[in-house]
Amino acid sequence: MALAPETSRFLRRILSVPLLVLGALACGDRGAGGRESTGPGAGGPAVGATLLGSDSERSGAAVYERENCARCHSQLDGPAVTGPVRLPLPQGRPVSRVGPDLGAEGHRRSDDWQYAHLYAPSAITPGSPMPASRSLFRPGAHGRPEPTVEAADLVAYLQALGRGRRDVWAEFRRSEPEVAPPPATGRALLERGTLLYAELCASCHGLSGDGCGEVAPLLAIPPRDLTAAHYRFKSTPGGEPPEDGDLYRILTLGTGLGSSMPAFYWLPPEDRWALVSRVKDFSPRLRETGLLASAARPEGPGAEGPAEQGGEAGALARGRRLWGDLGCAGCHGAEGRGMAREEGPFVWADPDGAAVPGSGDLTHACALRGGASPRAIERAIVVGVGLMMPAYGDALEGEEDRRALRAFVLALQDAPEGP
Repeated sequence: MALAPETSRFLRRILSVPLLVLGALACGDRGAGGRESTGPGAGGPAVGATLLGSDSERSGAAVYERENCARCHSQLDGPAVTGPVRLPLPQGRPVSRVGPDLGAEGHRRSDDWQYAHLYAPSAITPGSPMPASRSLFRPGAHGRPEPTVEAADLVAYLQALGRGRRDVWAEFRRSEPEVAPPPATGRALLERGTLLYAELCASCHGLSGDGCGEVAPLLAIPPRDLTAAHYRFKSTPGGEPPEDGDLYRILTLGTGLGSSMPAFYWLPPEDRWALVSRVKDFSPRLRETGLLASAARPEGPGAEGPAEQGGEAGALARGRRLWGDLGCAGCHGAEGRGMAREEGPFVWADPDGAAVPGSGDLTHACALRGGASPRAIERAIVVGVGLMMPAYGDALEGEEDRRALRAFVLALQDAPEGP
């Protein structure tokens, strides 16, 4: 009897799973967390070297077990305790697994991405064999599915995985990514970018780049309309197009926990430049302008200074005064944790008119959508962030003010969490 194509593909995936992974999944006394787990049903709260510290995370671990997630997902590749941050990061597409390893999943992607993936996995990742978990959602406003408490708990659990050992994604976002020299432009590069875009980007941004992909209705922050080329995280003043290096950087970093744009650091530099070429080609004002890895404008000599390295008391005090004088707390809150749209004093929107749900949380590196390095903070302060955050370059009196305010914002990431 001939098998249906879907069944045949599924069996091929099953048969390709390494014996190591199959063995891990068969060890019931080691739980969902692989070789380091004492997970649900195993007499302990730690899963994937992560101490589950909240009721929501513990409940999510039970949902993970009930939904049989460990049947396809291992948790063997936990972050290394020490060593360069780039080494423990998962590299590329999953190989020889039904589903990717989740040992370092915590803070890799946003809650919004996780919800969309649970609801429509094959839309997020075309060809994915993962079944949709729509029982974890209920109808919401404007047709957008609303996660139930169980969905929220499951995502809280996923966001905890690996972080008890080391939050490698926070370290990743604190590092300014290197912008590799661009390759020669031409038809071949654009064609490569077109193939990669269809595979990795079209589900959110749409095949025509208008931001209306299949997944777009599921996301709280709409995907960028690439035809309009209104970008927020860039090194150029408001109204000016981004540098090519800005596009390369955001493709490398993604937007962390702030929105659903994933990080494509694992693509070879030439592939990332191919995507930049494809993205630029969607916009009439960026099309046919070549590729230049020009230096970001506010990043002059001494962008990394003593204020960041040692947290000098004088610089931090000066930065705190500037934070108050410039009214930063009016949008980001007194402790820098961000404010919901309903709490803020302004109507926050993108140039395209799309509502922005809230201001940035500055207290965790993974939540800073434009990156959390000193240079990234400097860019946001000097040139602003879209229509929401104005440029403060002219309001600051020289490099000393810039360094002080930057040091204070960076210090917010070390602030203790509230109750």
